[in-house]
Amino acid sequence: MTNESLKVTASAPRGFSLIELLVVLGIIAMLIGLLLPAVQAAREAALRAQCVNNLKQITLAAQMHNDVHGRLPRGARQWNFLTWATFILPYLEANDMYSSMSVGYCPVGSTSGPDGFVYDPNDPVEGGRYCREQNRLAWHNRMSVYNCPSDMENDFYMEGAEKSWPKVSYVACAGATAIGYQEDSQFGWSPDYWALHGVGGSEDDVVEKNSALFGILMEIGTPETRDAIFSSDAGTIKLSSVTDGLTNTLAFSETIQTDADLTHSWEFSDIRGGVYRGDAAFFTCYFEPNSPNPDEVMSPGYCHTPGKLVTLGAPCIVETSSRHSYEVRMSARSRHAAGVNASMGDGSVRFVSDSISRQVWRAMGTSAGGETVNF
Repeated sequence: MTNESLKVTASAPRGFSLIELLVVLGIIAMLIGLLLPAVQAAREAALRAQCVNNLKQITLAAQMHNDVHGRLPRGARQWNFLTWATFILPYLEANDMYSSMSVGYCPVGSTSGPDGFVYDPNDPVEGGRYCREQNRLAWHNRMSVYNCPSDMENDFYMEGAEKSWPKVSYVACAGATAIGYQEDSQFGWSPDYWALHGVGGSEDDVVEKNSALFGILMEIGTPETRDAIFSSDAGTIKLSSVTDGLTNTLAFSETIQTDADLTHSWEFSDIRGGVYRGDAAFFTCYFEPNSPNPDEVMSPGYCHTPGKLVTLGAPCIVETSSRHSYEVRMSARSRHAAGVNASMGDGSVRFVSDSISRQVWRAMGTSAGGETVNF
């Protein structure tokens, strides 16, 4: 045997074949496909947890207002002049912001009023009762506690795009019917209400008016007496007066910040989420959360352009009831899957499914209806 025959010939390293490479890539793709939903679910859970925390803070601020003043904050001071979102600012560690604002009442046509407010209708920079420039500037920086991280961040425009306010993701509960009934001057809760008159609503589905935690103080009295009325307890609820139990009574829930589109109206963008106006500060429980039934608003300018993507999650029409002046009705809505977060009068927060019984949801919206709630 020769030395040459004893030599071991080293073979070249063997690479992956194309089939093996494809198998590995397929396994990696399969693992990514399995992990991605879990990652997305974890991310949504984190976003929802922050949303829950926001609702807890907002509800706690309303409770602190009740502790200090003996009553909850007024839901809204008229259609277009400040709402609960402003009145609870001192209890959200935003007292400096609140102090910079002009919150005193000024009747229509006023040229001056409380808090150093001076209105010059010839000055395009100045605004009216709710368009006051100092208030708009105070709200200009978006407050994280009013923004659900699962929601979009959109603005509410009025008088064109130069007058913008950040929209919010939360609204107060105004019962189980609609809001804006003129004859109920203290709260605006609509009696004997049924939705979507002439456009699919059923007269067999009439809901009687019952109290809620929040309402809208309508235009009452004379210009000389209104300021005294607004500084009184008129149009407010005391937590001690809730007979249905705070655990069973809705306080706040979510709304969708609809897109800031001005193609349908130069004056206003879609109003929903713009809680600086009274008619946009509330939801009611007539329909279930995220209902496919359209919200009903006061004016065509307050609805988004039909057919826009956002309307798929928040349909909207001009209100059709109008038996007692305006009757505005907006449903609780969110960008979470299959439901909304909602806080109760006791400060607890629940996730409420879109499939909740309509009767149970309506019962949760009232504060003294006497209904039995099994949630």
